[in-house]
Amino acid sequence: MPFALPGRGAAVDTSLKLLISVEQQNIPAPFPARVTLHLHNAGNETVWLYRHARGKLPIPRRVVEEESSPQSTGGSMVAVKLEPAGTGQVAVMNPAQGEALESIGFPKPKLVRLAPGEDYEERTAIRLSPALSEVQKPIWGTYRLSLTYAAQYSNAEEIQRNLKITVWQGEVVSNTIEIQLQPPSPESRGQVSGTVNTSDSVPIREAIVSLADHAERLVDQATSDPEGRYSFSNLPPGLYWITARRNGATEDTAVFRHVELTPSEASATQEMVLIPEEVYASQKILHKPVLFHIVDSAGRPADHVGLEITWSNGPVLDNVKGETGSDGAAALEIIPGRNFVTLKRRGCPKQEERADVAAGEGIDGFEFTLECTKK
Repeated sequence: MPFALPGRGAAVDTSLKLLISVEQQNIPAPFPARVTLHLHNAGNETVWLYRHARGKLPIPRRVVEEESSPQSTGGSMVAVKLEPAGTGQVAVMNPAQGEALESIGFPKPKLVRLAPGEDYEERTAIRLSPALSEVQKPIWGTYRLSLTYAAQYSNAEEIQRNLKITVWQGEVVSNTIEIQLQPPSPESRGQVSGTVNTSDSVPIREAIVSLADHAERLVDQATSDPEGRYSFSNLPPGLYWITARRNGATEDTAVFRHVELTPSEASATQEMVLIPEEVYASQKILHKPVLFHIVDSAGRPADHVGLEITWSNGPVLDNVKGETGSDGAAALEIIPGRNFVTLKRRGCPKQEERADVAAGEGIDGFEFTLECTKK
């Protein structure tokens, strides 16, 4: 069944090509497939891609602000197709499953410019679950893996119309590769479990709990249940890092702990306490990709225009800088809310503007006219 974007039918875009490769063909449970997405712009125009692709798009959250502004929604995502290469006489009761895992730490989305003929690579960890037989036993062996890369935004058409900038939307299907799903090794008897709570022992449900190896590479991921519980099993001996963060938080709530599993101590319990702290650093606040298009008085793209953007809520000050390219465009990561923009160009006086960035996890866009004529 083709993957369809939420709220619309499948929109296949042939201008973007997708080739995938895996780090290793043989994948023992519970380790994920480490997949690289090789994206190629085969079209005739520059497009912007949203990084990083997720297993699903975030659900829009209701945001209360002093000044109400519409939310923008959207992003990029990866859908997984996993099929047994051949099950013989074995009847499949439940199909194989695959899901792109979230990044371990606080999300840092951004927009990537992809000119015609250019390539972009993105790595992702894919959790794979084999098909189950009629007696609910895993069917190990050869599987065919392919991915669908897709993107959708609530305001992409508006940005295209107002800024003449294309944020890529649609979906593209990758090549198919064969991998070997293998059962856990005999020494993989380890288990890590625990709870995610507030400082006053209130369980936190739907927290994202990530398990990483000693090199901090993602191994598995779980969502805490209504009692705040999580667990990982079938782990070989070794050092593991556990990360927990609130799902959809706009401030960094991640905490890190480590445990070590040995043949004699094969299980470990770890309570993860998420303490709301006063935020004094802008890096702890979720930024949003924002496109800026600067034109001259004749409406032509203005290149080499410096942008300095300032946001402040009192205790926190954020200052972001960038410069427009030949198309007059620049993409910067900015905190939603009221931002003050200073335009700078050699031989011109500074020009002050304001950009009210909407809440939400999509993208935003602004066009400003540079009043000074380039000398």
